[in-house]
Amino acid sequence: MSLILSIETATAVCSVALHDSGTLIAHTALCMDRSHSEYLMPIIEALLNNSNCDKKSLAAIAISAGPGSYTGLRIGSAVGKGLCYGLDVPLISVCTLEAMAYGMRPFVDSGTLLCPAIDARRTAIYTLITDQVGQIKRPPHVALLDSQEYRDGLPNQPLLFFGDGVLKCKTFLIENKNIRFIEQVVPSAIQIGYLAFAKFQQQLWAGVPHYTPCYLSQFQEK
Repeated sequence: MSLILSIETATAVCSVALHDSGTLIAHTALCMDRSHSEYLMPIIEALLNNSNCDKKSLAAIAISAGPGSYTGLRIGSAVGKGLCYGLDVPLISVCTLEAMAYGMRPFVDSGTLLCPAIDARRTAIYTLITDQVGQIKRPPHVALLDSQEYRDGLPNQPLLFFGDGVLKCKTFLIENKNIRFIEQVVPSAIQIGYLAFAKFQQQLWAGVPHYTPCYLSQFQEK
C-alpha cells in the first residue's frame, strides 16, 4: 500500500483526504473561515480513525503548497511537517492552482484553457493558465485584474476562470467573450492527493527542514 494523507488549507476550506496508491479512500472538508488552527488536527484524527488507518501506515504526507491564504498555508505546512517528522515519512508539495485545474480538466474540451482564480485581495488574484491536458501556459502568478496590460495579454481562445476569485474576475473581464466563469469552486485535498501520488512514484519529495509554502506575494492576513 501507498497511503498518502493530503492536506489542503489554502483558502477558507479546510480539507483532508486519504488515498491508497492514487485511489481515494476518504475525504473530509470543513467550510468555515479561520477554522484551520482549531480543527485541522481533529479532522485528520477523525478521518484516519473512520478509515481504520493507523498513522504509522502512512507512506507520505502531501500538502497544498499555495498560493493562497498566508495563515492557512502556514498552518497546513506546520501540521504536515510535524507529521513527517513524527512518522519519518516524506513530504510532498503540490501547487494549489495546479490541483484546482486538475479537478476541472474532465469538464472542458481540448480547446479551452483553465484559469483557477484564488482571491489575492484588492483587484488581484492568484492564477495560472493551463490547457486541458495539464500543459502550463503561464505559471502561477499574481494577476492585477484592473491592469489593461493583463487583460489585453490574455490568450485569444476560450478561457475558464473558476475559484473564489471569480466574482472580481467578472467585474474586470466580463466583456471578454472568450471567458466563462464558474463560482463556488474551491481547492480540495482530493486533487492534491491524486497529483501527490504521481510525485510519490517519482520520489519527488520536498525538503522538510527548509520547506516554505508558495506565497507569491507579500503577507496579507485573510
